[in-house]
Amino acid sequence: MQLFSRAKFPIFVLFFSTFIAFVNGDDEYQSTQLRVQELFGKFKSSVVRVKATRIQDVDENAKRILKMGSGFFVSKDGHVLTTGLLPKADRVWIEHNKEYFLAETLGSDSLCNLSLLKTFEKPKDFNFVSFSGNDTDVLPGTFLLGLTYALEFEISPTLGIMQSSESTFGRNLFPTKMLRTSLALGPGEVGAPVFDLNGKFVGITHAALPDLKSSFILPAKACSRIRDGLILSGSVDYGWFGVTVTRKVNNQNGFNIEIKSPGLNTKLKEGDILVKIGNTSIFDSGDILDSTFYARPGTFVEFFVVRNGKELIIPIRVAPRPSQVKNVKLIKPKISKVGSDINASLEQNGSSVLIEQNKTKF
Repeated sequence: MQLFSRAKFPIFVLFFSTFIAFVNGDDEYQSTQLRVQELFGKFKSSVVRVKATRIQDVDENAKRILKMGSGFFVSKDGHVLTTGLLPKADRVWIEHNKEYFLAETLGSDSLCNLSLLKTFEKPKDFNFVSFSGNDTDVLPGTFLLGLTYALEFEISPTLGIMQSSESTFGRNLFPTKMLRTSLALGPGEVGAPVFDLNGKFVGITHAALPDLKSSFILPAKACSRIRDGLILSGSVDYGWFGVTVTRKVNNQNGFNIEIKSPGLNTKLKEGDILVKIGNTSIFDSGDILDSTFYARPGTFVEFFVVRNGKELIIPIRVAPRPSQVKNVKLIKPKISKVGSDINASLEQNGSSVLIEQNKTKF
């Protein structure tokens, strides 16, 4: 007996295939949901709410101002990393599992607006986030999980994806490359840790872009650089190459990054085409600034250049970055009127300082 006619059999196959795809899709959804819940349970004890206050005099009327944010433990000794801490705060404390712990500020990095705190007394039961400077790049499309304290709410997970890696905001440069994500951030959620679904630390929430439904994340490699410096000495020593570059159109309808001023005590020459610094290929000014961010003063970095058609490798001794450098201006974000709300959000949420591109030395 023929169970299915030839006319009906393709319809049955299509229905069966659709059903299997639906079941598989549901299984993947359940798997992702369980993974998010698992990671939330694993890392939530490492996250804290950070509060800081200070007295502010306004027309001889003193008032106490309060600023809240998120943070997370980065050591078993009670060190807490956070972003956008209230400057000159006279009282800092954290909230963890409905308990309050006073903390002191061990150091702050003004370039990226990160601060390292240490609690006077450690919570009885807490976890900490471990990470190193060897973390690999995060690819666009990677699922991301942030653990944040919004306003006075309980700690909560927020899910998004990695969108892009950005060196600039408008006509300005970030101190180092930032991750733009779809994580939705509100008041109090800056300074929180972000993980991928493998449980690897990706970075710290740094600024919200509500008009674009995006946010900026300072990557783990940069967090490691800053954390280590603040724990060791309370500050971060950044490198400086002392060269000025310019961008020129090449014969391939692209751009070359050329040395404009080679700086002192280097074998670079004006007109050298800069190809690579260390292991970083150079395509724009953001790549150079990223290289200076991770360069350690006193070390040597290899500059790969093309001069008169020949490839050369020139070692450059990294100098300490001067506190004030001519032609470099550390500024707050300035964008068009259309982006005024975004600019206000960056100001409010404690973004990193941007560096003006025009005539910039590195």
